[in-house]
Amino acid sequence: MNKIENISIIKRENLDERNYFKTLIREAYFNQMITDDDMLNIQVQILQLLDERIYRYNGNDSSSVREEIVKEISNSNLYTIGIYLKNFKIPDEAVKAVKENSIEILYQEGRKRIDKMLNIIRVMYIKVKQNMLCIQNDTYNDTIIGGIKGFLKIYDSDFKAQDMKITADYPLYNNLIGRLDGVEFIKEYLDSIYLENMFCKKFSERKIEYLLYGYSCNFKELIINIFEIVLLEAIACNLVKRNIRDLIISISELNEIYNLFENKDELEIKNIIIKAYTEIINELQLDNSELMKEYIEKNLYSILKMIMNNLMQNTLDKIFIIQKFIEE
Repeated sequence: MNKIENISIIKRENLDERNYFKTLIREAYFNQMITDDDMLNIQVQILQLLDERIYRYNGNDSSSVREEIVKEISNSNLYTIGIYLKNFKIPDEAVKAVKENSIEILYQEGRKRIDKMLNIIRVMYIKVKQNMLCIQNDTYNDTIIGGIKGFLKIYDSDFKAQDMKITADYPLYNNLIGRLDGVEFIKEYLDSIYLENMFCKKFSERKIEYLLYGYSCNFKELIINIFEIVLLEAIACNLVKRNIRDLIISISELNEIYNLFENKDELEIKNIIIKAYTEIINELQLDNSELMKEYIEKNLYSILKMIMNNLMQNTLDKIFIIQKFIEE
């Protein structure tokens, strides 16, 4: 993978995932991969595509289309082209595709890809509903049952491909807000929540609710990520050599964690946490365990930072729920 990135003039990390086509062209121009004439030709074709899509949207009378609708259609076109260009692992190859094909062809290829992603989303939605938790949290249930269903019902891949217009209030451990749009967001959201559910299903749902009540007696109304709370408590149990499926620790065990971290620097604590989550994944014998480990590692820094901050403030009980809160 690094070898591929090294031979690419344009680095993927320099491209905005939400405005992929725009930033790709900008980087290509900056690196002299396309000329002024190329830029002019691309801009003319983008306007031609916009005219054609407005005609399809409103028939002959394009003058009656409101300015905000024109902007939405334009953004939809660029998003759709970007969806296709992301298909190329090397950004330089995507630039080559822009130079060798018309904007219309790139758009049509993007539409085909969106249709394929929608089919994948429909299948994944069924799988997510099948492995969802029976937990009384309004945001969790409303998002999975109603929000995703609403997206599939009203999504407009022709004129608002970048739009979602759904209630996806349930936060993910792997936060996607502001990083992706349209079908990309929904697909990644479903993939993420499926992994989160898969992990949590390895624990008793009764014990998860018991844990959430320890987190807050109003957990049913809270906007919380269940997976993160369960993961943190499983880590706490692992650290004190307790059965991770207990999903609860005592006051004395919390003090053991304080003692474990005492006089250790951030790197040492990080290594302890990495060892803990690796042992948890291995013990749970999850399907796609490598995917699960990768998913956790994406936000491992935030977990580490959370633990470090609470450790310094002597408030580990805010993230490692102790039994006394539940018993009271």
